[in-house]
Amino acid sequence: MEAIIHTYYPKRTLLLLEYRNTTNKTSPQPLSSPPNVLLFVGGLYDNFRSPAYVDDLAALFPRDVADQTWRVMHVQLSSNGRSWGLFDLDRDVGEIAAAITYIRETITQSPSTPVVLMGHSTGCQDLMHYLVSPVSTSSPRPSVSGAILQAPVSDREAILHAVFESPAAKLGYEAALQIASSTPGEKHKTTILPMDLTTPLFGPSPISITRFLSLASPDSPGRPAMDDYYSSDLSDQRLRETFGQIGAVPHLQPSSQGAKKSVLVLQGADDQSIPPTVDKALLLSRWKSALESTAEATLSPHSLIIPHAQHDISGESKETRRARLVDMRSAVLKYLHDVVGGVDLPSGTDNSNGKSPWAILERDLKDVEGGDEARDEKLKSTETSKL
Repeated sequence: MEAIIHTYYPKRTLLLLEYRNTTNKTSPQPLSSPPNVLLFVGGLYDNFRSPAYVDDLAALFPRDVADQTWRVMHVQLSSNGRSWGLFDLDRDVGEIAAAITYIRETITQSPSTPVVLMGHSTGCQDLMHYLVSPVSTSSPRPSVSGAILQAPVSDREAILHAVFESPAAKLGYEAALQIASSTPGEKHKTTILPMDLTTPLFGPSPISITRFLSLASPDSPGRPAMDDYYSSDLSDQRLRETFGQIGAVPHLQPSSQGAKKSVLVLQGADDQSIPPTVDKALLLSRWKSALESTAEATLSPHSLIIPHAQHDISGESKETRRARLVDMRSAVLKYLHDVVGGVDLPSGTDNSNGKSPWAILERDLKDVEGGDEARDEKLKSTETSKL
């Protein structure tokens, strides 16, 4: 993996990672300057190269291809790593906006650079907040060309599932709620909950009362907190107030082909962060109905529940590798083609010397499909050598 680091927010020492993968290490070629950007936003505990599939996305766009059209970048937020419990979505959105501005002013040096956002897990909450939360007149929100939601899940439902499964989580949850209710509201942002209570729920990270209440959203579904965008029990009216507003926001651009504004949703069939009681297909259909309740927006036809995909699409079995390297990446490529362009769909003729995104994906598909045969052959060879 080859990359360069940019400091996009010097005051907070926040960084952008720009992938610069190449295909030829022995005879270096000049690097291209792709005009389009896929900007990745991670979830809780994530930082650069987490989840690991961001590397796999970047591998589709080697920079020593002369006419490369896309570059992959990963934005670091104040809330990344173990700091997620100290900040909120409003701060995340402001930093994402600053990163996009930096990309256009400093990296591509073009105010019209198409940027597609891709969020993972809680990064999907950042994307929804970026799209539909109120915009300050003093801080206009830079436009984006698309939004990809990978593993949009409900932290509230995951928390309640943990409470149901674990006595320690139940004890911590109830005690945290008690502390929150007895603490004056003006102190919620600066009061850190005891970590012996929150660790069974969230792991070993400090979390303020404000962020705890945002994630746990105890007044939902009637009064959802800031983070509660994706719970399965939210009303249709609430979904129309979030998904249903996407078509009207001026900072999401319609596709370059003149079609409606579009959002791509990629859920995992085996996402362990979604309680087994949640009907994923029904939930996706409800999001689609809310999104398309106005004529301006649509759910991308490439949206899907990826078979065998876990929360971060990890795993080394044939099925999980296919989910990550083929199903997820092909949906992303098709979506980028739809909303911006620059990713020609496979035509049967490859004029890129095997360096186009689809040629790389096809090569990985063959590797995945041949993986079991190769392992069996290696095992057979090993057994033969023992005779």
